[in-house]
Amino acid sequence: MCSRWLRLFWFFLAAVPLPLDGQETPAQLEARARELKSRGDAAGSLAVWEKAAALDPQSARIQDEIGFLLAVLNHRQEAIQHFERAISLDPQSALARYHLGVAYWIEQDPSHSIPQLQTAVALDPQNFDYRFHLGHALNATSHFAEALGQLQTATALNARHSEAWNQLGLARQNTGDAAGAVEAYQRAVNLDPSNLDARNNFGFMLVSTGRAEEGVAQFRAILKADPSNNMARVNIGFAHLQKAELDQAEADFREVIRRDPNSAVAHYDLAVALKQADQLDAAKAELGRTLALDPALAEAHYTLGIIYWQSGDFAEAAKEMQAALSIRPNYADAYFMLGTALKQKGDLDGAESALRAAIRIDPGDPGPYNTLGQVLRQQGKVEASRQEFSEGARAKQKKDAELGKMLQGSNRQSAGTAPPGKL
Repeated sequence: MCSRWLRLFWFFLAAVPLPLDGQETPAQLEARARELKSRGDAAGSLAVWEKAAALDPQSARIQDEIGFLLAVLNHRQEAIQHFERAISLDPQSALARYHLGVAYWIEQDPSHSIPQLQTAVALDPQNFDYRFHLGHALNATSHFAEALGQLQTATALNARHSEAWNQLGLARQNTGDAAGAVEAYQRAVNLDPSNLDARNNFGFMLVSTGRAEEGVAQFRAILKADPSNNMARVNIGFAHLQKAELDQAEADFREVIRRDPNSAVAHYDLAVALKQADQLDAAKAELGRTLALDPALAEAHYTLGIIYWQSGDFAEAAKEMQAALSIRPNYADAYFMLGTALKQKGDLDGAESALRAAIRIDPGDPGPYNTLGQVLRQQGKVEASRQEFSEGARAKQKKDAELGKMLQGSNRQSAGTAPPGKL
């Protein structure tokens, strides 16, 4: 990622004439600095810009140019100081704000990077680069809803940029717009067939939306271009898992592990395949290997907790759900299962607290309401219990209605009445 961002710091300008003999004016120094820069001589250009800065120390533009070249030469801390100096001289310099945001991003400091990129966008809202890199940064920090608007505008400003569509797909995918994500990823792949990250995302969403064979075709295209791409192999296994072809999925994941024994994702997916095949002890062993490789994989703790719950070990189930929540505090399913496990243990107060958290995070899931109703009834809170059962019934009715609309839409599409251009 850093190398990609570092390349943002280099561009070529048109050559300009060399200065005449004698004492150089600031304008002549600037012309010579730009000419050296256009020839790729970053160090020479920097030296000339520093002379220009000595003659004009209040120029924000010169400070920004110096910072830019220092960044090109990998002196990022010094570059940051010059970008900050440029901004202090001209707070309205969108370019200096953008450069400073990129420099902080390379330094892996999103808390300073993102506000500068946001200011650059506010100062120059029609600049594609500012919008795109802000959206990219917001995606990378899991601020998908905020990224969505930036990337929608970015793709409107430049509809031919493959990676902008890939990033828009990522934002749509993580805000629940599966169809929109498929469309964006497909655009990214059509624009740049060599964008394997976009192709992988496209294939994954095809599988996730019931188009497994089309998804597998994308993963095979990745392997043709890059035979060492194990993530494509993992996703082929995922496609077989989605189709309940458990033996083939297990074989796929074991092949990935043979190639890369340290792939936590492959161990996790193998555990899921084994669990679905009711090989619970083998699944538990694979989840242990997964967590040894990646202790921060919340899904692995959750799945392990489910296996403990299925085997009647509610104490261990609760422990794993708590571990998942320590990693992902807004994991609604983990709160639901924690509440269920605590209920089975007889910890009704703890169960109530966990179930209310699940409802707060995902009020559309009827399950926690019904379990909470049972807990409240056991506590003797009859009216409160009745209310939770009523809320659960209402949530289920709404969910069923939404499913009905989705199925009706599917029937219309199969009848050939889908709007043109819809996937």
